[in-house]
Amino acid sequence: MWCEGRGSASVCSSLFLIYTIYRTTYEIREDELETGLNKAETAFIVIESLDGAGGTTQAKVLAQRLRSGGLSVFRTSEPTDGAVGRLIRSVLGGELQLTPQAMALLFAADRHEHVYGGVESITAALQAGTTVVCDRYVYSSLAYQSLECGWEFVMGLNAVFPPPTDLVFLSLDTEVCQERIAGRAHREIYEEMSIQRRVEQAYERALGFASEQGVRLHRIDGSGDAEQVSDRIWNSLASVPILEM
Repeated sequence: MWCEGRGSASVCSSLFLIYTIYRTTYEIREDELETGLNKAETAFIVIESLDGAGGTTQAKVLAQRLRSGGLSVFRTSEPTDGAVGRLIRSVLGGELQLTPQAMALLFAADRHEHVYGGVESITAALQAGTTVVCDRYVYSSLAYQSLECGWEFVMGLNAVFPPPTDLVFLSLDTEVCQERIAGRAHREIYEEMSIQRRVEQAYERALGFASEQGVRLHRIDGSGDAEQVSDRIWNSLASVPILEM
């Protein structure tokens, strides 16, 4: 079974559409990758981290600092708040159960809408000259979903998505991450120590792939308080010409 639990009928119905998206991924022309992302004269910054390392907080702080510097900023995250993103969050929270392959398909479908889905998409923001700050992107799928689905399967699903200009990776010891997660009211399915250690290893391969794509990689020490980490990110991104910081 691909899906079990409350709402499983609607989930299974949705997966038929998602599988169609997967099948058509390979038919999308390469020039779609050039529309609005690779040619954009602005920054597309992705922040990645282990769970509990503070990526969401730092994405918010970075967006605020960029706006204070006079830039127009679109701050966003994955999974999104859209229909597919909400379904993903239900699975992450343990309300529904899906196979790893189904989850990978869901993330790819959510991402396709996020990148190409009209006036509120990443593409639209970049075409308008807006700097994009995104909390998680393709590299999260490569780090998390590849553990159970395999690297090639996840790569195939995400082949249509262009790389960002900059990737900020927050490095923080898994034990520290777990201490932070322990204080949360609700834990997600990937937040166990054994999984996070495997994710940490998978991230190294994902970051290597980002470097091969020509993405500017910023490895940031995630220890200390939020302000210290924010300053490290800011100082690293200061070398990016189009940000003019």
